[in-house]
Amino acid sequence: MSPNSLPAQTSSQRVYRSLKHDIVTCELLPGKSLSEQELCRRYHTSRTPVREACHHLEKEGLIKIIPFRGYFVAPLTMTEYHNLNEVQLVVEPAAAALAAQRATPEHLKQIQDWAEYTYRIGNQKSYYTFLERNYRLHVGIAEASANESLCEIIAEIHTRLMRFFYLVISVDSYGPDLVAEHREIVKAITRRDSEQARMRSAEHIVRTIQRSANLLLASTRSQLGFLGPAGNWPSGFPGASTDWRQLAGEAGGNDEEPSRNRRRKRKNH
Repeated sequence: MSPNSLPAQTSSQRVYRSLKHDIVTCELLPGKSLSEQELCRRYHTSRTPVREACHHLEKEGLIKIIPFRGYFVAPLTMTEYHNLNEVQLVVEPAAAALAAQRATPEHLKQIQDWAEYTYRIGNQKSYYTFLERNYRLHVGIAEASANESLCEIIAEIHTRLMRFFYLVISVDSYGPDLVAEHREIVKAITRRDSEQARMRSAEHIVRTIQRSANLLLASTRSQLGFLGPAGNWPSGFPGASTDWRQLAGEAGGNDEEPSRNRRRKRKNH
C-alpha cells in the first residue's frame, strides 16, 4: 500500500508526512540514526504509527531499516543523483509523449495548475510546497500517460530527488526558469504534440542537471558541512564511508584530499 493510500487523518499518515518533511529539508541529516523512542517523542505518537511511517519511507528510499540496529536516514551521494538523472532521461520524455496522446481533460487541468507554482526566495515553507507541486506535476504527467509502470518509476525517482532539489533551490533561485519549462511541457501535451512534449521534457531534465551541478556542491558545503564517515553508521551500511568533500570532487573536479590524509601527511613531516 502506498503512503497516499493511507487515510488522510491517521497517525501513521501524520508521522509519515512530518518525517518525510524533516528528511527532505535535511532537518534530519543524511545518515542520522533514529530510534523508535526518539521518533515517538519527536512526533508525539506511539510505536505503531512510527513503524508504519518508516516502512513506507523505506520503500521510497528515504530511510534504511537495518535489523537489530534501527532506522537510518538514507545517505545522499552524487552517484545516486547521477543514476536518477539517467533514469529520468529515459522514462520522463516517453511519459510526456504518451501523455500528449492519452491525457484526459481532467489530467490537463491538474498538470496546468501544478505547473504554475513558483517558490519564494528565502521562504523555506514555499521551497517544500514547490517540491510537492513539482512532484505532483511530474507524477501527474506520468499518470496521464495511462501507464502504471511508468507512473511507479517516476514517482520513486521524484521522491528520491526531493532532497537534492531542496538543497539546490535553498542556495540559488531559478524558479521562473522552472515554471517556464514546466509550462512548455504542459503546452505541448495540451496541444497533443507528442514529439514536442518529448523534447521539452528532455530539455527540462538536462537544464536541471546543468543548473544543479555546481549548486549541489555549494549547498553541501554551506548547509550540511562534512557529513562522513559518520561514526554511528553500522559497518557495511550504504554510504557509511561517504565524504562530502570526495563527492564535491566528483561533481566539480575538485581533487582536494580528505582531511585525515592531510593530517597524516603533516604528522609524517
